[in-house]
Amino acid sequence: MVSSTLDVNAPPFYPSVSWYPRITDEYYLERPHSPGKKGFVIADAFEAHLNIPDEELFDSKFHPMTPEELLELDQVDEINEILAELELLETQEELHRRLTEKARDLRSNSDVEAEIRSLLAKSKKVVHDLKKAPKEKAPYHAKKNAFAHVHQPRAQY
Repeated sequence: MVSSTLDVNAPPFYPSVSWYPRITDEYYLERPHSPGKKGFVIADAFEAHLNIPDEELFDSKFHPMTPEELLELDQVDEINEILAELELLETQEELHRRLTEKARDLRSNSDVEAEIRSLLAKSKKVVHDLKKAPKEKAPYHAKKNAFAHVHQPRAQY
């Protein structure tokens, strides 16, 4: 088994199978290095991504925003508000269009008008009937006393 060490000052190694058309020193210098004293360059499209918790990701203490980023966020918020208002306006326009179509259909249909008139006439009649005075009771409808004696002639034998 042969032990080998990596020399940081050695000239870069260019692989024979080129998956990138132009591999230059700048490419290798831009790539991330592995940890340790004798690190090597990762010559793949792999990038080291750190897992940042959500609390830290949006916390200005850990990741302060530049004025340009703040301006961009304000512009995005304004655009979102405009889009929300536009969506509300489109919804209202659609509802208005449906209502006008329904009203036009109802106006053109004469049966509906006749039905509405008959319903209005019936409702007026019901209101008039409720206003009438109650009928007086006939004298023979009076409540009879159950304990009153019945006066009947006795039969004579």
